[in-house]
Amino acid sequence: MVLSAGEISFVREADRWIVSEVSNQSTGYCPDLSSWSEVARALDDIALARPSGFTHEVVFRRCPDCQEHNIVREDDFVCVFCGSDLPADWNVDPTA
Repeated sequence: MVLSAGEISFVREADRWIVSEVSNQSTGYCPDLSSWSEVARALDDIALARPSGFTHEVVFRRCPDCQEHNIVREDDFVCVFCGSDLPADWNVDPTA
């Protein structure tokens, strides 16, 4: 099971690598912002310095009418494909 997904950037700082940026930008998995805890745990497990949260947060929603996946921009919870309202809560569970 995939617990989170996205993009990550590293930089060399002194004699070690650190995470400089991390996002949940994955249009394949569309992870919720709450998946940060899984990312943080994985990075902590390998003692990699990291930010305190996603440095770029992407809000995903599936349209209940047309079933298309949407990226919510500027808190505009409207489907870009059919114009329907999108739910306030994350609903893009790939296992559902």
